[in-house]
Amino acid sequence: MMPKVSVLIPVFNAERFVAESVGSILRQTFRDFELIAIDDGSIDDSNKILTECARTDSRIRVKSRPNLGIVATLNEALGLARGKYVARMDADDVCVQERLAVQVAVMDANDELVALGSNSIVTDPDGRRLGTFAVPLSHEELDSAHLEGRSSIHHPSVIMRTDALRTVGGYREGFCPAEDLDLWIRLAEVGRIANVPEPLLIRRLTLDGVVATRSHEQEDTVRRILTDAWRRRGLTGQPNFPRIKQTSLAGRYRLWSHVALEDRQPTLANEYAKRALANEPYNPRSWLALFRSVFAAKGFPHRALSGSAS
Repeated sequence: MMPKVSVLIPVFNAERFVAESVGSILRQTFRDFELIAIDDGSIDDSNKILTECARTDSRIRVKSRPNLGIVATLNEALGLARGKYVARMDADDVCVQERLAVQVAVMDANDELVALGSNSIVTDPDGRRLGTFAVPLSHEELDSAHLEGRSSIHHPSVIMRTDALRTVGGYREGFCPAEDLDLWIRLAEVGRIANVPEPLLIRRLTLDGVVATRSHEQEDTVRRILTDAWRRRGLTGQPNFPRIKQTSLAGRYRLWSHVALEDRQPTLANEYAKRALANEPYNPRSWLALFRSVFAAKGFPHRALSGSAS
């Protein structure tokens, strides 16, 4: 019998986290799934860990080959998928136990839905909770945000109809590092997209994300995605191309401090504010982050000090 859900996990040098990620899928309350993990040329022990996991559960399918990149890996996994739905997952994230059950129920009840994400809990690289990242919920809000160049579905949280994903041609080469934004826009042209308010994914934030290191490339890619969407949809006028600023290490720490403050964790916010200050001691935003965390620790409302988090 074919599984109802195919979970796709691309893996590249994720030996530190991949066992926990796979384990969170195996512990799902919804059991009718297969897990397709493709090791994209890892040079660490990722493939060894995946192979060992596969020995313990027949629902896991593992493939290893030389590095081809994220888009080729996702399309290869999609070609192997047998489920009615395809769920994405990253090798360093964790699903809550009810994730698939919640998403499958919503998809089953709404035939027009082709993609469904969720809000996410975010942690620092050591797994400490920072707070939550909320996203728009409705098709209209999401499509509007995407046409402004703002990807508003957490990629590792999404579940999609396999036939719809294949109808639009899967992921497109040449649109990385914004391949998810390109996909959301094309899927919204064949059905409806949405997010559920429940935080069904625990996302691990790292210091080596593409926004921090490839912002200029991402800005050019988003420009091409929006230009193509305008042409494909026959929209009038020109898209408003967003500027994607380079994110410094201190900027990343300031953002994490801000998220922790919003989650009422002044001690953790203070830790990351101090890291930001150590990296950029002459940046007033680093001092502002520190003052906000100190004020919050003393019981004062941190929003009394306004300013940009990054």
